[in-house]
Amino acid sequence: MPRRTRTKSQPEALLPLLTPKLPQTIDRRTNSGESMEKLFERIKQGGEERRKFRERRATPRVVVSLALETRDGDQTMRLVTNDLSTFGLSIAGGRTPKKGSKLQLKLFLPDEPTDPLLLEGEVLGPLDANGGVRVKFINPELEVMRRIHKLVK
Repeated sequence: MPRRTRTKSQPEALLPLLTPKLPQTIDRRTNSGESMEKLFERIKQGGEERRKFRERRATPRVVVSLALETRDGDQTMRLVTNDLSTFGLSIAGGRTPKKGSKLQLKLFLPDEPTDPLLLEGEVLGPLDANGGVRVKFINPELEVMRRIHKLVK
């Protein structure tokens, strides 16, 4: 039996004509650095960042002032939060503990002000040039997270 060969009139031959051409993209890795120079010049002149940054948080951060207690040796410090999210908080003012330090926190929420949340936190670093601290919660209990999430959502 003779072997059949395909001709160009068959649909497979038309495939390259039907597929859309991809748009030409610019390879940003071969950039001459001119845009970086322009960015640095704009920053020196006090210009602002033009890029838009998207929020990367899984849950919102809410600016809220809540009573907070923590211990520094045998002394209890009463502080006020700057903001709060499900996974951490910040405290404005005051001294900044060393990055990585562990803190035992009592956070007083308005839903039950006489029943504070007991949390362990880790210092992420200073809040700003005036001091303060950013803290992430370490393995908070589910009920604690629920109460915080209820407040911040």
